[in-house]
Amino acid sequence: MPFDELTHWCQDLERRLDPAARMSHFLSLEVGREVVADDFQIEAITSQSPMVAMRICRQAGKSCVLAARAVIELERGGTVIAVAQAERFAKELARKVAVYMRATDLIVERGTQTEIEVNTGGRFIAVPASGATIRGYTATLILGDEVAFWEGGGEDMIASVAPMLTVGGQLFLASTPAGKNNYFSDLFMKAKPGDNVHRIVVRGTDIPRMAEKVERLRQTLSATKFRQEVEV
Repeated sequence: MPFDELTHWCQDLERRLDPAARMSHFLSLEVGREVVADDFQIEAITSQSPMVAMRICRQAGKSCVLAARAVIELERGGTVIAVAQAERFAKELARKVAVYMRATDLIVERGTQTEIEVNTGGRFIAVPASGATIRGYTATLILGDEVAFWEGGGEDMIASVAPMLTVGGQLFLASTPAGKNNYFSDLFMKAKPGDNVHRIVVRGTDIPRMAEKVERLRQTLSATKFRQEVEV
């Protein structure tokens, strides 16, 4: 085997076996340069909990985690329902999934701006957070993006999607905080011991790569808005 091919084979093997290497490769494909995944991203995509809740500051990489988790599920032949705040966010999440799939052996058999079907039998469907558009599916993984901003606080939407999960399926929710009167806030403010929810909280001030952006936001935003957007 030529040296270049051996190097490529070793890199591919590492990405298959090491979640950190795999997540970093996904991110690098998207931005076009070498990127190292954050610890919280690796923690999230490897969680085996039936429910994962990520309270993460804006622009820290929440949607990257959701897209990566979707690709992993597609490789298993699962069905992924991704619920986003609005249609344009649903399309953006589907775009990320398509980019990350380039790092896998998955083959697209049918694709639109919001749906992807692959050769493993897996299916990815992204929809806006409207009960009228989401009912009628069955999924092995449900992703919720910016859940705190869903209409009506999000509880009705959760009530719509939760029954769609198969036995052993995973509910994966992520958001920047948006006040205290919503379902996502209750997940953290009213946490109960033994509720099987894997909670991940990441502040912008905890991420070294965001230091410059955080300082700019500190100077631009009010103290209240800064706490909500960055310090979560």
